[in-house]
Amino acid sequence: MEVVHSDEKEKGPLVALVLALIVLGVGSLYLTWRSIAQQRKIVEDHMIMTGNSILRGVDNNILRIARNLRISPQAPELFQAMSEELFAELVKSEDIVFITLFGEDGRSLVSSGEEEPPVFSLPDSVTSDIEPGRAWHVVTQIGKKSVLISGVRTQPGISTLCGLHPLPDGTRPGGNHMSHRGQGMMRGLGKDGNEPPAFLVVGLNAEKHMAQFRQYRRAATYQTGYVFLAAVVLWSLVFAYLRRRGASRQLVRLERFQSKLLDNMPDGLVTLAESGEVLAANYSAKKLLAPKGTDGAPEIIGTNWHDFDFGLIQGESGLVVPYEWEQFDYQGRLLEILTLPFQEDEAAPDSDLGHRLVLIRDRTQLRSLEEDLNEAKRLAEIGSLAAGVAHEVRNPLSSLRGFAQLFATKLKGQAPLDQYAGAMVQEADRLNRVVTDLLYLARPRELDPVEIDLLSLGDSIKQLMRFDFQDKLTTAEFEFGPTTVFADQDALRQILLNLITNSLDAIEGCADCDKPGHILLTSVQGKDGVWLIVADNGPGMDPELEGDVFKPFITGKKTGTGLGLAIVQNFMRAHRGEVVIHSEQGHGTELKLFFPKNPESDS
Repeated sequence: MEVVHSDEKEKGPLVALVLALIVLGVGSLYLTWRSIAQQRKIVEDHMIMTGNSILRGVDNNILRIARNLRISPQAPELFQAMSEELFAELVKSEDIVFITLFGEDGRSLVSSGEEEPPVFSLPDSVTSDIEPGRAWHVVTQIGKKSVLISGVRTQPGISTLCGLHPLPDGTRPGGNHMSHRGQGMMRGLGKDGNEPPAFLVVGLNAEKHMAQFRQYRRAATYQTGYVFLAAVVLWSLVFAYLRRRGASRQLVRLERFQSKLLDNMPDGLVTLAESGEVLAANYSAKKLLAPKGTDGAPEIIGTNWHDFDFGLIQGESGLVVPYEWEQFDYQGRLLEILTLPFQEDEAAPDSDLGHRLVLIRDRTQLRSLEEDLNEAKRLAEIGSLAAGVAHEVRNPLSSLRGFAQLFATKLKGQAPLDQYAGAMVQEADRLNRVVTDLLYLARPRELDPVEIDLLSLGDSIKQLMRFDFQDKLTTAEFEFGPTTVFADQDALRQILLNLITNSLDAIEGCADCDKPGHILLTSVQGKDGVWLIVADNGPGMDPELEGDVFKPFITGKKTGTGLGLAIVQNFMRAHRGEVVIHSEQGHGTELKLFFPKNPESDS
């Protein structure tokens, strides 16, 4: 499938428009040159008409002179004198260059002035076709002037008055070729009988007419050049516009790409003015710098960076900018901050001087992972130690408990010996539980998660711990939203037993609590799994212990081992889940356990 881009769609009409203008220019050029040719023809026709009128008038005048002198015995001398006077008078006009009578041999018979006119010689093939009274015209260049030469063969008898006599054999003098002095050319006329022909030639000044024509031609040429120049300029402007528009669109796309990149990058980016005012900030920066408990990403543009005090040391000379990543705790987050100058080039605009870029990275999760890794290493070390200790202690402990139970039986009713024996049995059982918990930490087994029915599991736990609830005057309430969870059955049972036992111990150990004990086990559907929540109305947890409760051997109970919550966290990690604790003194404790959903359920 062929894809047509929008740029090509827009370029097509513009190119077509420019091509149409070029075609119009070519058509205008053709019409202009046609007009020039027509104008030249009009000018030449006008000159020929003028030359023909003058030529006819001169011919009639010399014919009239000839008729007046035909009976005079001195007719040739008078005719030449009167013709020269007539020619000289006419040449005084600016429109006439010369007037002359030529013979067939090109020799001047009567001329208008002292200057010798051009010499004409006509070929026989031309003179044989020209009759008396038939004019001919030609434009030529004489000197530096354009001259229209108009000629006519005079009537019979004029050549005789000019001193030409017919030959007895009927031949005529002169050669067969025309000689031309200057730049003129003419066609001769034939003769009647054997009388030598004479030709009247008038040279008219065509410079005025040709100057007008050249001016018109120059104007038309300039006009055509302007049209072509305008077409070329328009063509260039169109393609420059298309290139600029393409570059502008690329710039817009690049700006959109950069904007989306900055708004969706996980790291925060802030631009600061020299005074510390926040000029720009992406979404991540707004979210990372938002106050604790704030939803979304509130606007921070316009605030002052000094209020955050991130890696900026206020000195006497201003701000000292560090060039390395620095870590800060802010609103429960671990932030890494790097501050850089916006422009280091001395040729940068003054408006950018002093501006700085601040990069912000959230390392909270990384710190949590590092803490988990360190804790896992500690647990591994403890587990190795516990495995060895448990192996060495469990066997002799079994023997000691057996003998203590025997003594308690034998000494029954013999106080206080029976009490001592019973205490020995209880302490042996407690020590056995410690060893068992240590083994859980030392050798975590591979889990086999399945879909577990929470209703059945809850009934089982209630049945198992019903006497504990009764002895400690505590009510247990199980309210399940989702009724199934994807987890290892034994591990989940162990987790819930540990947490409920901790809640019972906390409720029992509350000397100031005058209300009945209450434990609530609920389930809530999460985005990618199920949350199990164990909440009690006990005295709450010591705030100093809240951050360390998942560490081994850390406990707030007098008789606790400090391994129960460590085991719970170990199991939750194995489930790739999460455990969150929230406790407030006087208002009880709440532990949230997140179990991811079965990955095969999406397939």
